[in-house]
Amino acid sequence: MTTFAALGTPKALADTLTAQGIVEPFPIQVKTLPDTLAGRDVLGRGRTGSGKTIAFAIPLVARLAEREAKHFRKPGRPMGLVLAPTRELATQINATIEPMAKAMGLNTTVIYGGISQARQEKALRAGVDIVIACPG
Repeated sequence: MTTFAALGTPKALADTLTAQGIVEPFPIQVKTLPDTLAGRDVLGRGRTGSGKTIAFAIPLVARLAEREAKHFRKPGRPMGLVLAPTRELATQINATIEPMAKAMGLNTTVIYGGISQARQEKALRAGVDIVIACPG
């Protein structure tokens, strides 16, 4: 069995996944994580539930944490942006990324239409690291 740690996932992220009951990487994660964690671009696709979100979330969170977000954090200037086609998907993506981000000292917020703009602006002003958004 391949583990997240064997693929180069930082220990704090692997521990967070294990605490959530996620111990064995999906095929898309096995194929992409070594490259993405090394900073290389990849293109992947898969069906719902195939592990795509974790496949891109691990390198996103790991790379931002390497940059020591606390030193680079600027209010109104997130370091990471994830765009999703629907509010529901944006919320699901945040639910996946948020625990990993917290484990690495980062924070997230979700931005989309139909809810209080003031709350979203406040989160951006406070200095959020990763924004998950649905345009429109």
